[in-house]
Amino acid sequence: MQYKVSGEGTPIVLVPGGLTGWVSWEPFAEIFSAKQRKVVAVQLISVQYGLENRPLPENYTVETESRALADVLDSLRLTAPVDVVAWSFGAFTSLNYALNHAERIRTLTLIEPPAMWVLRETGKWDDELQQAADFFQKFHGDITEDMLEVFLQYAGFLKPGQNARELPQWNNWTGFRQSLRNSPSVISHNDSVQRLKNFQPPVLLVKGAGSAPWLHRVIDSLSENIPHSRIIEFPGGHAPHLVSRDSFLAELEKFQKAGHQQ
Repeated sequence: MQYKVSGEGTPIVLVPGGLTGWVSWEPFAEIFSAKQRKVVAVQLISVQYGLENRPLPENYTVETESRALADVLDSLRLTAPVDVVAWSFGAFTSLNYALNHAERIRTLTLIEPPAMWVLRETGKWDDELQQAADFFQKFHGDITEDMLEVFLQYAGFLKPGQNARELPQWNNWTGFRQSLRNSPSVISHNDSVQRLKNFQPPVLLVKGAGSAPWLHRVIDSLSENIPHSRIIEFPGGHAPHLVSRDSFLAELEKFQKAGHQQ
């Protein structure tokens, strides 16, 4: 797993989404570095391989990313608990990492994680979710622009009736579309609700107003089962931290400050 380190101070780990990867965290890295934080920004393996147009490693799963994240933090000798802030597929990865290494987490912030397994394990799977799951299972080989467009709908990037190709981000998104080969691992992954119930570090769950309803149900189910968790919501669809950056950063700072005092 590729990574970048900037700044000095209390470590914060930034784990990106599974489409555009770490470029989405670049403005945040600058902000955190200016606040005396040591910023570790990682690149998901799936995004790196997508940009290189390479097939994913054999038997790739979310555990592949989770183990790679652990290796990065070990190599940097970040053995004390750290703050982890993660978005979308990166939040999915970070949840798995945190459940495997709870002792390494000071605070955990998850922005719209696509943890479908939580709905399956809590009996909240429905037809809407099955449609999304069936679609994500198709993401093998070449990812076309048509597949990208439908993905953006299922992932909550688009408002109802909105045309992705007319948005200013479209040309940027298309260059990253091969990263989405990670999508089947969202469906195949499973875990235990009991592990959520046993997780003790504080967790901030972030919703984006107007995002996909199934993602909000994932967040609600996580909150119901993680003891020290709370939900905040901002405008922005699937990217609330980007659209509502100042509000997100203010809430994040309060959350992490409280977590450091525990």
